Amino acid sequence: MIGGGKVGTRKALALFEAGAHVRVIAPEASIELRDLSASNRRLILERREYIGPEDLRESEVVFAATASAELNSTIARDARSLRRLVNVASDGAEGSFTSMAVHREGRLTIGVSAGGVPVAAASIRNEIAQHFDGRYAKMIDQLFAERAAIDEASA
Repeated sequence: MIGGGKVGTRKALALFEAGAHVRVIAPEASIELRDLSASNRRLILERREYIGPEDLRESEVVFAATASAELNSTIARDARSLRRLVNVASDGAEGSFTSMAVHREGRLTIGVSAGGVPVAAASIRNEIAQHFDGRYAKMIDQLFAERAAIDEASA
């Protein structure tokens, strides 16, 4: 992850919560990233400027999430030259993939993609979230428990 602001933090935390080892390079970083890097070795925070392709060599997936569209373009170009997957926060079409706006409620996960228009995806996700609230999480937990009991009884 190159960038430690609001978008970089959100994406880095989502990757971390999914079990990834995350390295964030950013001269300034959110308090969430600073705290997590101090308490967990799966998130490494390097508080410095992006140098170039050498910062990406050990990464499999790259996220360009800085406040500068020009720097994000440079990061994307460097990532492509190393044949890495790259997500560009400021211009979805410039990357090799886009990430979805995600709504999680317990075991329920709903992802929304809007063709590289993150504001639209987030808006749709927010509408969905109003309908699929904690009631669905409780119902899914009950169904999960019932299924586990059936599986155990049939084993």
